[in-house]
Amino acid sequence: MGKKVFDNNGILETCGSNIFLFISRVGRASLLGFVLSLFAVSVASAQNPNFVASKNANEVPVFDAVYPEDEFCATAGVGGLCAAEPVDVPEFDANFIYRFVAYEAQRPFDRFSWQAMVSLVWPYDGDGNPIDAGYRHPDAGYAWWETYRDKYSLFAGGSAPDDQCRNDLPDGALLLSAFVQASGDVLIDQAGNFVLYETRVNDIAADYIRWNGLDSAAGRMAFAQSGQSVGFPILKLSAGAGTSPLENANLLASDKTSFKPGAQMIKFAWRIMTDPTDQERYYTKPARIAVAPKDAVDGRAKCLDVTVGMVGLHIVQRVKSGNGDRWIWSTFEHVDNAPLASNARRPNSIIANDLFPDGCLGPDKTDRDYVFYDGVDRADHLANQIVQSDLRWADEPPYARDPDGNRVTAPDIVRCWRLFSGTAEANFVWQRKLGDSVWKNYFLVGTQWIGNGGGAPFGVGEVPRFLSNVALESFIQHQMDGTCLGCHSTAFTDAGQPSNFTFLLDPGR
Repeated sequence: MGKKVFDNNGILETCGSNIFLFISRVGRASLLGFVLSLFAVSVASAQNPNFVASKNANEVPVFDAVYPEDEFCATAGVGGLCAAEPVDVPEFDANFIYRFVAYEAQRPFDRFSWQAMVSLVWPYDGDGNPIDAGYRHPDAGYAWWETYRDKYSLFAGGSAPDDQCRNDLPDGALLLSAFVQASGDVLIDQAGNFVLYETRVNDIAADYIRWNGLDSAAGRMAFAQSGQSVGFPILKLSAGAGTSPLENANLLASDKTSFKPGAQMIKFAWRIMTDPTDQERYYTKPARIAVAPKDAVDGRAKCLDVTVGMVGLHIVQRVKSGNGDRWIWSTFEHVDNAPLASNARRPNSIIANDLFPDGCLGPDKTDRDYVFYDGVDRADHLANQIVQSDLRWADEPPYARDPDGNRVTAPDIVRCWRLFSGTAEANFVWQRKLGDSVWKNYFLVGTQWIGNGGGAPFGVGEVPRFLSNVALESFIQHQMDGTCLGCHSTAFTDAGQPSNFTFLLDPGR
């Protein structure tokens, strides 16, 4: 019988033999040898032996794992947190087929995610140097992600925010306009304000788009007709000596700073901070919201100056690791976003004809005030319901209104999937390392990667099979397409060509 431990949602999860790595070995090993090795992995190392539960049933679980200092920096030998960007997961072994999430397989991917997030938000000074201990002082300079191109500046003839709102935009302020999720739905927080979204890409992805003419509709059509396939760069030497993908073994070199990451795309979810007392718990930025006339209650364009706080972040990076040179998908949230559904499923609980026949249900009780849940204890009520209203922007908060200017009731949002226990452990260790910085209030929901060839019930081969962010995919968590890589495997350009796991090349979507 497996050892019982808590995941980070305070719910019992049976580990050991229940959560295991289904792998098949290709090569010379005998079947017997493989079975014995699989047994050893499952029993001895598939779960962290230092993962223990709290003595009090209603408390957050206790972790006593200690990671080596090299875990916290993508550059070997630094020891501790740093601004270096990770480029790959060298531990990945393409000789294995991974079908379920397991501790030893997942840990290096979760390490990659945390390293990537810290490197993106690390502030730099005016000379382009990372600020010492910058993670503690996010406002001390510009963050690395702020050097990335947004989609409005990337595509010719794109639907850009009102140019009037660009006038006199303060230094460091964001210009935001998108408030519709990829599913076409709109999320409103409990304060009655829209959540806003922003997509950016690094120079490697931007250069690929520009050099191949993919920044215009005519260019995307010509590219499709040329017979070429869309394939974003994987990684390259920082010295610029070519862009050919390198073998994983080379990534084990002691000086990882000789590499630059592959194409990277990020997507933020921002909430409007109307209560100044909340701001100290969030990564915040000044922002100006460009509201189009068609989206305003009074039918007039608006430029609203606000402060926004990060509630969600996708980081998507193309790497060498994976069956088919796919992408690693990392997603983070704020700890105050939403509670766990009363019928939440475990990450490996994927064998079912209908994953959530009753939808995702609200919890019996909540332990705090949540941004996207009203906190009223109504056991098993149906959550994650789409707002059925024609929504408009008002001039002042609460900004979400109906066409007559009346306030709109915000939906109750819950998390439909529990965190994997190994990811919960990683969150604890990284949050502890980040100390009293604002980043202790953020957690990794999960890291998704391609571990097998796919097919029912394993989707396109993504591990874990399902992954979503309550601030970015609020209303499709319970659906079969509630999977980041799985959903994006269906992405095409507006010229009808497969677009290598991104919807970015269909700007009008």
